Amino acid sequence: MRSIAKLPVLLLAVTLAAVGCAVTFGPGDYTGEPVDAAVPDAASQPDVTSDAPIDVPDGALPVAGRRLLLIAGEKDGSDIAANDVWTAPIDEKGDVGAFEYLQPAPFRGAAVTANVASGRLFVASRALGRSVEHVAIDGGVLTSGWTGQAVGAPMFAGYSQIFAGSSLLALGGAGDVDDGLGGTILVWDDTIHITPFDGTSFDGLNASSTRLPVGIRDAAVIAYKEFVYVIGGTGAASDQRSKVYVARIDPTAGVGAFVETTRVVNPTTNQPHTPFVPMICAGEGRLFIAGGSGSDIVLSSTIDETSGALGPWKAATKLPGALRGAGCAIWDATIHLIGGIGATSRTDRIIRARFEKDGTLGEWELTSGEKLPAPRSSIIAVTF
Repeated sequence: MRSIAKLPVLLLAVTLAAVGCAVTFGPGDYTGEPVDAAVPDAASQPDVTSDAPIDVPDGALPVAGRRLLLIAGEKDGSDIAANDVWTAPIDEKGDVGAFEYLQPAPFRGAAVTANVASGRLFVASRALGRSVEHVAIDGGVLTSGWTGQAVGAPMFAGYSQIFAGSSLLALGGAGDVDDGLGGTILVWDDTIHITPFDGTSFDGLNASSTRLPVGIRDAAVIAYKEFVYVIGGTGAASDQRSKVYVARIDPTAGVGAFVETTRVVNPTTNQPHTPFVPMICAGEGRLFIAGGSGSDIVLSSTIDETSGALGPWKAATKLPGALRGAGCAIWDATIHLIGGIGATSRTDRIIRARFEKDGTLGEWELTSGEKLPAPRSSIIAVTF
């Protein structure tokens, strides 16, 4: 592997199967980008398999212990699409070693969600309409070439995506259907579709036995331990953007029944908090919503780890400036925002702030001498 930077970086990310987050979040998985493009027929798209040899230094062995993976989908320049994958080891103190640039995934474009499961790294993106790429991974070493394929998509655009293990879920969406009278009717979809991985490829678009409580499009989705959260989006109800639903991951249904939990409210104004494409991440018993387009606001809520329910929202220290599309990572009671887009351009900086058990957040600081190998946004951060 080629070393991109030899900088010790204090980073960590909660393992995310998802939005943005951006939640998009994403992991964070949330990118916050809506899925509006027309989706081509998956059967008309060829599978793409990379059999290129993996460049591993002589004598290198898989690194034991925790690793950080960054999947970055956008960069500066006339062609903003990227398929960068970086990894770094994380030691017992939470320090991250030198970033290594791994063999990039075959498809270029913003990733939507990613997960490490069953010895493979899975990445879903909007390339070819809707696609999945996967590669065998052991420690920080890729042990095979990438395989990528277009996969079937739900009928309506605006669905959210997240991995439950190695299965890819699509949740909700909306679109117009013919009313038979020369007009159209807007349909809000509450369906949850599962595309399973059979050990080689992804196949099928199976409706889950569970559904969303209401039809939603463009919601943020994030996973924390055994729970999945669906945050915001738009729907028939005018207050949909502040609603949060939670469900338990189910090994057979993909996800259990969703129930509504605490709505997102800014306690400073006592008004619903509905930023566009915020960074959302969870870890160590708390869920954070940070920034978004034109926003520097940060809120946090406690997570009941028995039910997944969220507690009251707490206003936290504001960001140094508006930020969106950053990777969101939590470790050692510290939240990290990695890269992203500020007021005018993408950044390679990493900022962090420490939080107390009650959610009180310290001042944001720019990590001294520590930064990404290059400015990137639409970053998904995964640890495993």
